Amino acid sequence: MELSTTTKYAIQILGLMAQNTENKYSSKQLSEQLNIPYKYLAKIMTKLTKSEIVSSTRGKFGGFSIIKNIKDIKIIDIAIVFDNINTEQCILTNEKHNFEQICMMHDQWEKARCAIDDFFTQTTLHELIAQSTLIESVRN
Repeated sequence: MELSTTTKYAIQILGLMAQNTENKYSSKQLSEQLNIPYKYLAKIMTKLTKSEIVSSTRGKFGGFSIIKNIKDIKIIDIAIVFDNINTEQCILTNEKHNFEQICMMHDQWEKARCAIDDFFTQTTLHELIAQSTLIESVRN
């Protein structure tokens, strides 16, 4: 499975916003901090708002903020907003697994596929930022 650039950007955006959920973030601020083209970021934020992961407030003191608890936002919740996630796809044929005629890589791929599924369905935004904070503190 490969994530689109849009999904990768969305995870980065939400990761930054999750570091301080009390703040409101402007599109300009997010665009500059994450080096994401402004118009591209605006489209991502529109979809995240429609999916009710973030809210948007207009005006001088407006901006975007995360409205769900970051402990409840799974990585799959972000990815499905932008990508068609299909982990039942055969790695060799790019078709849906046919369990009657399994390919030679099926058993080994199944282990990896389950690990990938678990990552996306069980890892929360909170866990991602906690892990990255831990890594940063070890580096410094």
